[in-house]
Amino acid sequence: MGKIIASLRERKALSQAALAQEVGLTQPTLSRVERGQAQIDLFTFSRIAAVFGMSGSELMGRVELTLARTQQAAQGVAPVQQPDQPWWQSALSAGGLSGLGGLVAFAVGAALEERAKKDDE
Repeated sequence: MGKIIASLRERKALSQAALAQEVGLTQPTLSRVERGQAQIDLFTFSRIAAVFGMSGSELMGRVELTLARTQQAAQGVAPVQQPDQPWWQSALSAGGLSGLGGLVAFAVGAALEERAKKDDE
């Protein structure tokens, strides 16, 4: 979720400080959210979505799409997944933490590019 917020913020040419102020967070808190080190409540999530011109459910849809793409990508490069092992553990075994981070970044970029194409139509 944090990577999606960061990507949307950058596409809108907003600084962390500007977005944080607009939604009622401090810049350090927003930075932690974007890095996946802090969580936000639903009210703040909805305010962030509104800044980007979407509803909370639309933003959540992007998050879910990105997670699904990351899972698909991870399963494509991961060794055989054990039945009791989550997909992300297989991805970590195959590519390490940096490899999984790359998959997440790829999925976020692909989702945002697809959305941008739809917006341009």
